[in-house]
Amino acid sequence: MRPHLIPAFAALLFLSAVPAPGQDELSSVATLHLADGTSVALVEWKLTYEFAAWRQKEPVSSARSQTRENAMLLLGKKSYSVKGDTMTLTHVEADDTFRVSSMSLRKAGQLKVEAPAREGLAPDLEKNMIYQPRSLDISGKTLSGIERSFCVASFSALVDCGSTTTTRVVKIDFN
Repeated sequence: MRPHLIPAFAALLFLSAVPAPGQDELSSVATLHLADGTSVALVEWKLTYEFAAWRQKEPVSSARSQTRENAMLLLGKKSYSVKGDTMTLTHVEADDTFRVSSMSLRKAGQLKVEAPAREGLAPDLEKNMIYQPRSLDISGKTLSGIERSFCVASFSALVDCGSTTTTRVVKIDFN
C-alpha cells in the first residue's frame, strides 16, 4: 500500500464512525401551529421566561428585564414536563389584543394559566427585589437554520403575544 493513502483511509474510517450532524437535534423538535394554519418546526428549542425585577422603594422605571430558560412548563407553583406532549392554547380577543385564556397538555389536562412563582423561576433573586413575570416564549432554530422566537403566553398587560395570525401560537407538539 502506498504511504500517502494511509491518511486518506484513516480519515474515511474516522468520518464513518461520527454520527451525521443533526441526528440528535432532530429527535427533539417542537412543531408550532400558528393561527393562520401554518406550522414551524424548531430544533434545539427551549422554553424561556421573561420577567422584570427592581429593588423595593425604587421606581418601576429602574426595572431590568431578565430571561430564564427552563425545560419545564412553569405555571404558578407547579411545573409540567412537556417532552413528548402536546400543548393546546385557546385565545380570547379583547380590545384588539389576544390573551391565552386556557392552556392544556395532553398528559396533564386543562391547566390554570398563571404567572410562574418567584421560587420556581427566580429562586436566587434577592428578597428585596420586586418580581414581575412578563411572558413565556419558545425559541429555537428552524430546519433551515434560522433562529426564531415566538411569544406563547403573556403574564402581564405590558406584553402582547400573538397580535397577528402569523405569530399567534395555538398548539405546540413537543416531539
